[in-house]
Amino acid sequence: MTGSQMIEKDRKDITRDLLLCNRCGGCRSVCPVYDVIREEWGGSRGKVEVAEAFFRGEEIADRELLRVFDLCLHCMACEESCPSGMRADEIVLAVRTEMAKRGLMPWAKKVVLKLLGSMDSVAFRIMRAFGISRKGRLQGYGTRSPVGFLYPLLGWSSKRSFPLPRAKAFLGNNPELFPATKLDGILPEESGADEILLSAVRAARARNIEKKTRVLYFIGDSINHFFPEEAESVVWVLNLIGIDVIVPVDQACCGAPFFYSGDIDSARKAAVDVVECLSAHEYKWIITSCSSGGKMLKSEYPRLFDLNDDGFFKVEWDEKSEVFYRNDDAPGSIRPQAEKLRRAGEGYLEKVEGKVRDINELLAIELIDKHNTDSEGREKDAGKLPVVTYHHPCHLGRGQGVKRQPEALLELLPGYRYVEMPDADRCCGGGGFFTFVHDDISSKVGSVKADAIAAVQPDVVATACPVCRIQLMDIISRRAEGNVESQMPLKSGISVTSPPELLASELHRIIAG
Repeated sequence: MTGSQMIEKDRKDITRDLLLCNRCGGCRSVCPVYDVIREEWGGSRGKVEVAEAFFRGEEIADRELLRVFDLCLHCMACEESCPSGMRADEIVLAVRTEMAKRGLMPWAKKVVLKLLGSMDSVAFRIMRAFGISRKGRLQGYGTRSPVGFLYPLLGWSSKRSFPLPRAKAFLGNNPELFPATKLDGILPEESGADEILLSAVRAARARNIEKKTRVLYFIGDSINHFFPEEAESVVWVLNLIGIDVIVPVDQACCGAPFFYSGDIDSARKAAVDVVECLSAHEYKWIITSCSSGGKMLKSEYPRLFDLNDDGFFKVEWDEKSEVFYRNDDAPGSIRPQAEKLRRAGEGYLEKVEGKVRDINELLAIELIDKHNTDSEGREKDAGKLPVVTYHHPCHLGRGQGVKRQPEALLELLPGYRYVEMPDADRCCGGGGFFTFVHDDISSKVGSVKADAIAAVQPDVVATACPVCRIQLMDIISRRAEGNVESQMPLKSGISVTSPPELLASELHRIIAG
């Protein structure tokens, strides 16, 4: 696709989009922020009213803009439930974009973006240099950091649990290519009670070895540093089902931290770097295990490269004709890199579009859909098996439509009993950098999720997002230790992990006999 074939930069009338809200207030019943602060501006209805005034040019104090529009988790619950189809999440992003251009951003978010907003960030280098890291495997529990006494300086509770990065990240300490043939001959021929899972793995391996299937694993910052064990499990499981895996050592941050902060120019630059890296390799699928990273690659990059006319990045009010319009000056906004942006857009269409799969999505296809595996009818000794439940990340479930697949994988595990938690798709309060910038509100939202977990009292909580994982480890640890007042206590020892890690653990157990 050439530059001339891209969408014209003509003004697009979006008045109807902005005025879809009929003020019913239904969004307030699903908004996790409104639920804990009980202020009109906390929900989408209030935010949309302020946004309309802002785009019409009314004077709104900077402090008020920050208060209203930075308190959004981008969980998309309001969009999913809105009977009118109002995309409040997009409108919030449009206001944040204008705020970012003015330098309006909470100081804590600026610090976190500077410290953690890249794959090789200065924060991780400093922490490892001073020994503030872990050498062993993460057990899935929240841990007190040796620098926890500094948390109040960032506005965090001193009781907060936070995982330390591993002493060695995944990238730079592993090869780029992981061939499936290195696991030849390790699968047992029969496994009794584990045969349903094992037969699905055998069939997938034979199928993919024959087709010489190769995927590229887009790891993401958080998994690379905080949860490299998950990356190891993802690669091992893919190899076991016969898939070769490329993990480019030079892959960059997807740009989500900048995108959701309204810094669209920085997000575009990150997207260019990512596509340049991906374009250098050959593969059938791009695999992600970070829900926000997957959402960026699937649906946000086409907007960043201006390959469609979706989005509200630049909203203006035409007083004469009384309409709101979108006038996205994409290449011009980073004019020195306009040609790189155009080339990256072409690279996206050729090498990325339609090829992105979440790891849970791919494993469900390979082990369940293609093998016609039915795990629901399998008998299990419910009284003896540990219980696992699942938290749906917003950007995987609502953002990518991947909802049933992770649950189906957990039901497939012979050594666990899957129990669905109440409101499993309710936001946990992580919200990317939200948990770092708004600790108090994030913790209150998280407490509601802790109540849902307490209703199940599981042994393991699985999720498919590294930020959700960090948030869940914190709220579970605080509740179990009695650091949060609640009528629903949690038992100690609940670990937080991901479906691929549980699957890898089960398969290791089966292979070991």
